[in-house]
Amino acid sequence: MYIVIAGGGIAGSSIGQDLLDHKHDVVIIDRERAVCEALYARNGVVTLHGDARNIEVLQEAGMQKADVALGALYRDADNLTFALLARSLGVRKIMVNMRDPAYRDAYQLAGVSHVCDINSMIRHKVLIELESPVIKVVTSLRHGQAQLIMFQVPSTWDPEGITVQELARKPVFSGNCLFAGIINEKEGDRIRMPHGDDRLYPGNTVFMVTDTRSLETIEKYLEKHS
Repeated sequence: MYIVIAGGGIAGSSIGQDLLDHKHDVVIIDRERAVCEALYARNGVVTLHGDARNIEVLQEAGMQKADVALGALYRDADNLTFALLARSLGVRKIMVNMRDPAYRDAYQLAGVSHVCDINSMIRHKVLIELESPVIKVVTSLRHGQAQLIMFQVPSTWDPEGITVQELARKPVFSGNCLFAGIINEKEGDRIRMPHGDDRLYPGNTVFMVTDTRSLETIEKYLEKHS
């Protein structure tokens, strides 16, 4: 895909690097010439020195042919302008990094297809990990309503293992929980999609999507059976 990113700061540059690693075509626009030069020197990403709030700069970046426009500017007002201009140039998928939730409705009216509420994600992640030492939050979903979590199967569990189906039948996991992946360290670091008859052994890593309210129950269960 062809992706135009507004802003070469920490968010824009790191996302740009990940997209390059996945073989996408990326252009990063930044108002600081030194930032553009540093990004190109560091990872070879195509950069454009200019203001992403200027339609002529966006046209020069090839926004008319972009599959995705991503706003990673510091101010929401600037990201909103970028989103409106990207929409006017025909981009159908527009994503922004939102700082102030007060802009959510404005982003939706501007045609933004995905809003990343970075502050809420960080807040939920910190609070949950501080209060749930046996659970690691990978990311928040749906503005904190759900969490992608990971935990290790306790060493005290049956060394012969327990199937995913058996674990899913336990009341603590039978509600709003979805097993999303398994890492068996003996097989390397590859994440496998779980099936009902797959066995979980002590030390295995489990990825699960659950609602926020279920986290405390899961934590207490893991601590009790550790």
